[in-house]
Amino acid sequence: MHEQNNPVDIGKDQIAKYKEPVEELFTSYRFGGKTQSLPELMLKLDPDEQYVMSNVERDTYLAIREGMQVFQGISELLSDKIGLKQKLIATPSSELTGNQEIDRLRGFCHDYATYGASLYVSKKMDALIRAEGVETSEKKADLSDLPLSLDSSQPEKAVIRRLLAPIYAYLLKQAETRKQFESSLAFAVIVKDVFDKYAALALEQKDAYPDLDRHLSGYQFRIMDEFVVLEGYEDKSISAAPAAAQALTFQPIRPEEIVGNRHAKKKISRYVERLVLYDFQRQMNPILELGGLAWTSLYDGLPGTGKSSLFRLAMTLLQERSAQVSVPFTIFTVDQSIKDEYYGKTGKILLQRLSVTQNPAMLSLGILDDIDLLTSSRNDAQGADNDINNILMQYLDGVFTLRRGNVINFAASNKPTGLDDALRNRFNDRLLIDGPTTAEDFADIMLILGGKLFKNNLVRIEKGYDPFATQVSGKEEKSSGSDVAAYMAEEFQKYKGATLLDFGRFVAELKEKNPKITGRSSRAIMEAIKERSADFDLPREWFENRSLYFDQPFETKVQKLIELYEPITPDILFQEAQRYFDSEERFAKTEAEGHVTRGYNSLMWDVQAQIQYYQEQLDQGTQADFARLEALKSLMRDMLRQKEDTIKKALQF
Repeated sequence: MHEQNNPVDIGKDQIAKYKEPVEELFTSYRFGGKTQSLPELMLKLDPDEQYVMSNVERDTYLAIREGMQVFQGISELLSDKIGLKQKLIATPSSELTGNQEIDRLRGFCHDYATYGASLYVSKKMDALIRAEGVETSEKKADLSDLPLSLDSSQPEKAVIRRLLAPIYAYLLKQAETRKQFESSLAFAVIVKDVFDKYAALALEQKDAYPDLDRHLSGYQFRIMDEFVVLEGYEDKSISAAPAAAQALTFQPIRPEEIVGNRHAKKKISRYVERLVLYDFQRQMNPILELGGLAWTSLYDGLPGTGKSSLFRLAMTLLQERSAQVSVPFTIFTVDQSIKDEYYGKTGKILLQRLSVTQNPAMLSLGILDDIDLLTSSRNDAQGADNDINNILMQYLDGVFTLRRGNVINFAASNKPTGLDDALRNRFNDRLLIDGPTTAEDFADIMLILGGKLFKNNLVRIEKGYDPFATQVSGKEEKSSGSDVAAYMAEEFQKYKGATLLDFGRFVAELKEKNPKITGRSSRAIMEAIKERSADFDLPREWFENRSLYFDQPFETKVQKLIELYEPITPDILFQEAQRYFDSEERFAKTEAEGHVTRGYNSLMWDVQAQIQYYQEQLDQGTQADFARLEALKSLMRDMLRQKEDTIKKALQF
């Protein structure tokens, strides 16, 4: 087998040799006194197509076959490990029946093999059913008349026949009754429930062999490229369930409970409501026809400025709005928990987290918190960080990225310069989160933190203002007024009569100043322009009465939205291009400041080390360069005095 603590691979290469024996068993199975063939029985599931399996039927057949191959793979490994194979060879066939020691060793091997194989088949069926947009909990199978039992002390083939018995019984009964299926997934559900039951029966035996448990301890069984991962009887598999089924728990929060960040709160509210506009029949969001719904949004701010609270607000609003119009949603997170000690597994965990966004029958909200801690720049990234960078870049804007308008991704960073440039540029919408800034903000914070102390009048101080009144933007307030600095609005008035070519020249000039302005930058600029046009809140009555919007045809929905958009004047194009350029410059300046500060501090430490070296020589009476020591001390004093000026000069570019 493998050395202690090493993974044990049960993959396609390891189980390939069992394919023919398993298929031979499938096609020569004795049931009810007759020879039955599993593929032939499955072909009869659909009376209209008795010579061709559907995709669902084919995938179900392959899952069962691979499950039985996995059974044999695990069984043979354990048989070698505990000495069962040697005992079977050494024991005369006449003495095998009733041999308690051999029966016990068989039971250990076959129970564990049954558990691993059954989990594999069950999870494959679960993934198959979910891929069709159906929750497995919505389907119930009646197993009351199917023969479900285990006798693991029997020879290997006999145990496999016992595992397959309920499958053949169901198919034969179906062939006799010719009853029409309610769903094409009916047989897949039966198979899943059968092997769920077998896994439960095998799990009941986990404490039946205390003297043999050591042969499982310390090993990790990786079944079919880690589709199932077992450590003993503990399932360490990456969950295939979508995030909605993973029951993320969070504390709901209201906008007025988040102090400051008014523009960010308004943006989040609009984004979430526009996400819910998604048309499930057309599998497209009508708002994408004109724009105004970000695919990615990066929040940049110091720790404690409220980024996590803003994410909670997004989750709260999505939960409320989805409930109002009765649409399904999922929330998934990408954080430090995806990193795994085993090479390659981090990428698989991340892919699984992101896979929920491929379901067109579900709204998805992604939270990528502290993304600067999750990834590194390409120059610094190693191993798992490289995997994370590559996967996120392909997911956010890659060859196969498909935007239907049913997904939005929020990310937060305390240090956006820690991100790879290409990854950061995939976040079209960026917002600086500054937290509380006004007198009312800090007063509101004290009321929130003080809680019941204020409510019970244990803090006796006059408020002097209307608490929380400033924390929610008024409905009549337009975001463009607070979103664009006054100097910029005045500066770009001169472009009101400009042409599109003038705009192209302007961006080309920006590119000369910063080569990082690319085609992807143009997309980000256009997304910002679309958002300026979409400067509106959705009518409340749309959510209160489905018939006004959600039950309308797709084209009608688009027309209703068009009426809410505002025209864009030429100066707005120039404003948004300049804002994007300023954002890139801010990132570059922050990054440069970090490099200069680190370099300057390193130089200071070097001088300090030399001072200490010469001082110790002098103190010990050792010959030392006294003049050199005094010169270094003088240099250190000058460096400390001029540190800030040096950094400022270095940053002037």
